[in-house]
Amino acid sequence: MINNLKKNILKYQNTKDFSIYLENNLINIQSYFNDLNTAKLNNVKVEIEDIFYNLIDNKTIHNQGNPKFINAFLILLAELFEQLKLTSAIIEIIPYLPENIAISYRLNAVILYSKVNDISKEYHDKFEKIIFLIEKSRENEQFIYKAINSVVYFYLNAMENFTRTNRDDLAKSFQKLFVEYNLKYDILREKKIIEIVSFLNIDNYANNNQIIRNKLLVTNNRLPNFIKNIVIENNHYSKILKRIQNPTFLKIRELSVDYIRDISNSNELHYQLNQGVTIIEKKDLLYKYLFSYGKMHKAKLYSSFDTVIHKLKNKTINIIDWGCGQALASSLLIDYIKEKNINIIISNITLIEPSFMALSRGMLHIDVLKDSEIDIKVVNKDIDRLEEIDLKIHNDNITLHLFSNILDVEFFRLDKGFLEKISNSQQKFNYFICVSPNINDKRNARLDMFYKYFDENYETEIISARDNDIGIYKRYEKVFKVHIR
Repeated sequence: MINNLKKNILKYQNTKDFSIYLENNLINIQSYFNDLNTAKLNNVKVEIEDIFYNLIDNKTIHNQGNPKFINAFLILLAELFEQLKLTSAIIEIIPYLPENIAISYRLNAVILYSKVNDISKEYHDKFEKIIFLIEKSRENEQFIYKAINSVVYFYLNAMENFTRTNRDDLAKSFQKLFVEYNLKYDILREKKIIEIVSFLNIDNYANNNQIIRNKLLVTNNRLPNFIKNIVIENNHYSKILKRIQNPTFLKIRELSVDYIRDISNSNELHYQLNQGVTIIEKKDLLYKYLFSYGKMHKAKLYSSFDTVIHKLKNKTINIIDWGCGQALASSLLIDYIKEKNINIIISNITLIEPSFMALSRGMLHIDVLKDSEIDIKVVNKDIDRLEEIDLKIHNDNITLHLFSNILDVEFFRLDKGFLEKISNSQQKFNYFICVSPNINDKRNARLDMFYKYFDENYETEIISARDNDIGIYKRYEKVFKVHIR
């Protein structure tokens, strides 16, 4: 794959043709690199560098102003350079990256800790500036794991040199800095960082360095044991919920707001949510998620509903809620239909989610909000494990697919196999609402490639495509209709 990629890149002598090539192949390129562990990546790091320098030599990339698929590819290369400690390439690629993106801050941190002449003081002297840059990267990056990994790479780099020179005194004083600054920098309070810094020293570095680096590549959460028979939540929370007069989404959210205000570990729960992508296995995190992200989901989804709802009036529809969490997208649609007094009948809802706790609560939320009977099917799986049968709906209704803050997530494979599971399992008219945060071109490209698959293979109508903020929330959106014959 890597040699074919190099050959293909050498074919293109202009930006336009290279951008078209990436638009057609970026899914496969990303999947290829995602499948490589650290050892395999190290085996091809010279080829990875060559790819970038060939782009410069061929003048297919520019300092700023590159098309978004080229930006997406450059961000991918930059993340590989960071992981592989390719300092020279890191210095060269920064001017070609879009401005003010998270990876740029992290790369500048790499440059600082890679250029160390005197290990007896420079790691210590540069410590706060490096951590500041990595912390700064979190402001423009949804997923905290990349910043966590960046701190770990910094720690491993320093420990490598302390081990090589047998300077246990420097290693211990360096470890103390992580404790001294953990009140000032949130990133240093992350559990993974604390565990690695506490565990790894010059005595065990040689045996554990590669193990830790390989584990950093596993960016997904620990997958739970999936459950086939999930029942609706029935406890104190459900009893309070069912006493609400004229229930709405915001009234449901208010219960979570009250709960979070009354507990002492709200900040800790925020870190555990990992920017909303944690597979929830604790009840407190259900409350915290709705408290933190409920309004964001409503603002973006209501705006998306506005663009498509007129096409669903007087129809009976199915819903597939992808990565549904507590069924927020489905709940918001039910609320929206009632609020706008629109004649739409929801026949059934398929909820797809790896957290059984979130599914159980999602079923409750729908039950409280619905005005008529809805058939609920729950699929307790992560997206990579879905089968076509999980997505099959045995009627001729329109199906509305809700992808709220999920398609841009890099924790699952957006490849041909996944796309064909959808198209092979669906029939007739399907509407897709795909809305995510506008983080960078690499993340946005996933929504673009998702739409492109249907546009190239089926009769497709784009309804809305927006990348502007909605209030305080960043948005990247694709809303479209597909006729699958």
